[in-house]
Formats: sequence, structure tokens, C-alpha cells
Amino acid sequence: MGFMRSFIAFTLLIVAVVLGFGGMGAHWTDRLARTPAPMQRILGPLAGNEQVVAALKETLAAETKRALPAGLRDMPVLGEQIDGVIVAAVDATLADPGVLRAWNESINRSRVAYVAALDSLRGDEALESPTLWFNLTPFAELGATKLLEVAPEAFHPHLSQLQVTELRLPLGQPPASLSKSIADGVGAARNWPYFYVGAALFAVGGLATGTRRGRWIALALAGVFAAVGLWFGRSVVETVGFPAGDSLAAVIRTSIVSGGTQSFLEFTQPALYVAYGAVAVGLLGVLIASQVTRK
Repeated sequence: MGFMRSFIAFTLLIVAVVLGFGGMGAHWTDRLARTPAPMQRILGPLAGNEQVVAALKETLAAETKRALPAGLRDMPVLGEQIDGVIVAAVDATLADPGVLRAWNESINRSRVAYVAALDSLRGDEALESPTLWFNLTPFAELGATKLLEVAPEAFHPHLSQLQVTELRLPLGQPPASLSKSIADGVGAARNWPYFYVGAALFAVGGLATGTRRGRWIALALAGVFAAVGLWFGRSVVETVGFPAGDSLAAVIRTSIVSGGTQSFLEFTQPALYVAYGAVAVGLLGVLIASQVTRK
């Protein structure tokens, strides 16, 4: 009877560990998808990356030239000077103190748009797999202001006609099956509190079910199981990589993967301490229970 109670206790504690793992993964996913801070920590440092700044200059200059009013380049004198004005405006844009705010706003708009597209896909599977876009519109808006600031007065009547449209950089379009899985995962991740509550209930049930000594043995073994599972999962995550590239889109994609990996490792680090603590408490409980039994 005592062995069966201890076995049931161990089983309940293992279920608690599994639910805890699920809650932890869902919690991290939900924070990444629904709140701005994690993605800003992942991509924020790119604002000072020389490769990213150079790629941004090239992208903004090209988009500004494309958006110029028709016929401006054909005008005497002004048409010859416009390229220099654009270069000066782009340099002023990326040197402005507001560039960090624009970068964070770009990150946030991109995250919100992609998660909204995933939510729509989950509601209507007939929709096309959503493209992951990086929204550069805040830079375009800042650039339009700088263009008027640095341009000579003769350009103002023409540049005031400049229309700032949404500027988005495509990062890729995952296959439909992958997008569906991501959408389902992001949707399910909102239930992370229930995973934690379930884990707590099963843990309490396991400790209450076991015998005086058996419950602590079960807790120590469950802690070992949790520690090994965390070690294996974190080791697998550390192997995830993405091919590097020179383009702005490639740099952002690579940073999302590498930064997301680091974010997950940091988020799960406390769980390792909890697992080690469970092992220590379990062993201590076994020792105390053994002393009480002898008396």
C-alpha cells in the first residue's frame, strides 16, 4: 500500500512538472507575442549595429527617391542637387535622437501586425500564410521631416507634396503548415496561467498522497526529472541557428532567432533553480522522515 501511494505521488508530481514546462513555454511565448518589451530587448541593440545602419541608409534613400514628386529630377539645378539632399536627410534621420524611438516603434508595429495576422489565420484557415514584415514607416515619417529641414527653400514647394506611405521590409513567408502551427501555439499560449495552476494542484496532490517518507523521495525524483528535462530542452534550443546574410532583412531574421534563443534561456534559468531546490528539499525531507521513523 505504501509503495502504491508513493508511486501515485511520483506520477502526480511528474504531471506537475510537465504542466509546469508547458506553462513556462506558453508564458514565454505569450510575453514575446503580446508585450513589447521582450522583442525590443531582442532587436533593440540592432539600432547601433553598423551593418544595420548602413542597410537602413540604403533602404531609406531608395524609398525616398521612389517617392519623389514626378518631374522633380528633370528640373534644372534642383534635379541635379536632389541626390545630395536625400543623402543629407537620411544621415540626419539616423543621427537624430529620435531614431531609437523610431526603431522601437518599428519593432512594436511589426510584432503587433504579425500576431494579428496569426490570430486571423487561426480564425480562418482559408487565409494565406501571413508574411512577416518589418515596418520601417516610423523611419520614413522621421525622414520626411528631416528632408524638409535640410533641403534648401527652393525644394520645399515640391517636397511638401511628398506622401509618406507605409514602408515595410519583407522578412519571409513561412509555409502554410508552419504558420498554422505558430498561430495555434500563439493562441494556446494565452492559457499559460491555467498550466501553472494545474501544476500547483498536481504538486500539492502528489505531496499529500505520498507516505511520510515516500512523498519526499517522489519530490526528489521529480526534481531530478525536471532538471534533466530542462537541461535537455535548453541544450536543444542552444543549437537553433539561422543562416547569416548581409541584407537588412537577413540581419533582422538572424537576430530574431539568436535573440529569441537567448531570451528563452534567460527565461527558463530560474526553473533550473526550482528543480535543484526540489531535489534538495526532497532529500532533506527523506532524511528528516527517516529520523522520525527511527524514533
